[in-house]
Amino acid sequence: MTSNMMIKKRKLPPNSSPSSSKPIPRNIIIAIFSKLPVKSLVRFKSLAKFCSDIITDPSFAAIHKPIHIPKPGLLITCSTKLQSSQMFFVADQNGGAVAICLKVPPRFSRYTTQSTNGVVCMDFGIRATVCNPSTGQAVTLNDIVPVNSPVAACTSFCVNFIGFDPKNKQYKVLNSWGKYKESDTVYRVYTINGPKEWRKIEYKGPSYYAQRECLCINGIIFFRGWLSLGSYEGIAVLICFNVETEKIRAINLPRGAPSHVETSCLIRLAGRLAIVDYQFKTDDYCFWVLEDFGREIWTQHSINFPKILKQTSSGQNYVVAGSIDTGEIMMVPQCLCTPFFVYYYDLVRAKFRRVKVTGLPEYDSFDLSSNSVFVTNYVENIQPLP
Repeated sequence: MTSNMMIKKRKLPPNSSPSSSKPIPRNIIIAIFSKLPVKSLVRFKSLAKFCSDIITDPSFAAIHKPIHIPKPGLLITCSTKLQSSQMFFVADQNGGAVAICLKVPPRFSRYTTQSTNGVVCMDFGIRATVCNPSTGQAVTLNDIVPVNSPVAACTSFCVNFIGFDPKNKQYKVLNSWGKYKESDTVYRVYTINGPKEWRKIEYKGPSYYAQRECLCINGIIFFRGWLSLGSYEGIAVLICFNVETEKIRAINLPRGAPSHVETSCLIRLAGRLAIVDYQFKTDDYCFWVLEDFGREIWTQHSINFPKILKQTSSGQNYVVAGSIDTGEIMMVPQCLCTPFFVYYYDLVRAKFRRVKVTGLPEYDSFDLSSNSVFVTNYVENIQPLP
């Protein structure tokens, strides 16, 4: 600094000090926070307790409307070695490098639901873990029954699902436990950010044995369940659970539609439920759309997929994993592979495109249990977990 430079000091009013500024009103802070992106809010949580109190208040998620709405992405989950934990990655829908956002010990879940408003549920039978990858939270709910209980020995048809009630802005976990020896199915509900307990709901209908799949559309949880367990060709129906009213309804599957989660899946198409059969019996994928939920009207369609999707160079098939916000159907490999491509099919233009996702773990030929991969459409959400 040269000798002829001068620094001007601001004069303070009489009887004032630099620390006498008034605190910013809480309602203004909330208004500012409500416009910030999720990543910024996560950083603010660790800045000060009053920031954390605002952001983790369940009511804040309902008013959070960021100025720049984040683009929907992909949520990819796979296991660590020996299935000691489960890793969650996020990626752009147009491909590129992934970023790890969550690692949940102690083991890989039997099934992880599709993302419901950015929240997923890991199913462990009598135990469920709810995860919000945006905030890095993973909360294990109370066990449905004690682990050492005699009834805990048979949980083959004890399955957990997650849903969102758009009217009351509530997340709920539904547990369906079909006890085939007793020909009885019990349903329980756990309300996120509510009482920390499972509630039995009243149900007097037939016994259904739930399969491990879950899709929530407009406040309705959908999954398929068996009416009987006598053979592989047993009769299945579509179970519908209203998250708000907690009522259960069964819908008959359309003729020819697949019953097994191993060869088909539930996806969302233009706000409606669809069942996609990804067995290549012919050169086409067949799918059935539930056009009218109230009157149970289905329509059947087919897509002619490129032969490369039937089998990759590593010998694995591509399967339909859902749809993205553009309305395109998404197809992904069943296992980790390099390179890892995601294919999209535009129903309107009848065109395919593919993107390359990098940064995922590599296929491990010595630990086959860690190669399973699951991909779902994903949106950021500041929703706090209890």
